[in-house]
Amino acid sequence: MANLISSIFNDFHLRDFQYSTQINRWFLKPIGIWPMLTESTRTEKLVVKLLILTCHLLIILTVAPCVLYILFEDTSLKVRMKAIGPMSHWLMGELNYCCLLMRSRNIEHCIIHVEHDWQTVEKVSDREIMLKSAKFGRFIACIAALCMHSGVLSYNAITGFQKIVFYIGNDSYSMYRLPCPFYTNLLDVRFSPMNEIMFVLQFLSGFIVTSITVGACGLAAVLAMHACGQLSVVMSKLDNLVDTKEEKEEQKVARQKLGSIVEHHLRTLSFLCYIEKVMNMICLVELVGCTMNMCLIKYYLLTEKSKKVLATYVIVYVSMIFNIFIFCYIGEIITEQCKEVGEKVYMTEWYRLPHKTARSLVMIISRSNVVIQITAGKFIQISIVTFGAVFKTSFAYLNVIRTMAM
Repeated sequence: MANLISSIFNDFHLRDFQYSTQINRWFLKPIGIWPMLTESTRTEKLVVKLLILTCHLLIILTVAPCVLYILFEDTSLKVRMKAIGPMSHWLMGELNYCCLLMRSRNIEHCIIHVEHDWQTVEKVSDREIMLKSAKFGRFIACIAALCMHSGVLSYNAITGFQKIVFYIGNDSYSMYRLPCPFYTNLLDVRFSPMNEIMFVLQFLSGFIVTSITVGACGLAAVLAMHACGQLSVVMSKLDNLVDTKEEKEEQKVARQKLGSIVEHHLRTLSFLCYIEKVMNMICLVELVGCTMNMCLIKYYLLTEKSKKVLATYVIVYVSMIFNIFIFCYIGEIITEQCKEVGEKVYMTEWYRLPHKTARSLVMIISRSNVVIQITAGKFIQISIVTFGAVFKTSFAYLNVIRTMAM
């Protein structure tokens, strides 16, 4: 009967896999990150390379002139401080993009692993557990996309349609304000049509940068929730470990079940190791970048006079809080779920098992105590405690900036 159920529900594995990874494909495929799981043609490979090159060029075309503006433009300290925030967002996007490209093979391995898990689901109850985790992962990815895109795109739109006045000699001129300031000695974007062209390019690069951040955040959420679903399946199998009725076959059946549990557990832990490889540098970029940006936005809220711009700063600030919270929440839930497997083993009715089989449970408990942690750069554990530390640090840096610039 179990095999019949397995064969029936395996027919839906492709649909389930596409459902769980759909949000990731939407954001990662247009920027050339999503792995090609099937045989690809030369044309498809060339298109991916062109996408990657275009994304790099658009981001660099925004970041490099802004850095020159901050370093060499003849403006006040406050104006330069206002330019650091947007520049750091674009720079974080470029760094995250490079991290995703460097880990492309690990990402491909993780996606193939997810597909295989859907393909080999054994029971109706296991599929339901996995679908529940997939639904939650999609929900997190959607909220991250909504927050980040609404914040950054509204900032780009509102700043882009604001006119500012500048003077050349005794003459005054007006121009549309760029989301990211541009070094005028490199290219004079104060006059039409260069002003409009650069605004469109920055708006497009802003969408790409935000998609990179959303894609990284969504990928972490979906992969982590899938891993949590697999650990829940392991715990479900532990519930059914001690339910044999025929004493003659009790030892053989228990060993088979235990072997399946150990194999599934180790496979999931291996998957978590790959998630850590994919995410550790991205988490470091987000941790450092969001700490600095949250500090800068609080400074902008204190100094900005325009109510429209203030509203966009609030939206961006909330989106950054949610962004860093997702990474910290993912790290926390993975750690807790790994520990929970060991606790579940301990609470089973192990005294009803054959002695040799019961002793084998000690190894699962020992392995569960060695928790796999999601880290930032392999030296800072990502958890809810880290989220609190980011808040405290951003306020500490704000006091330093206020002393220097106000």
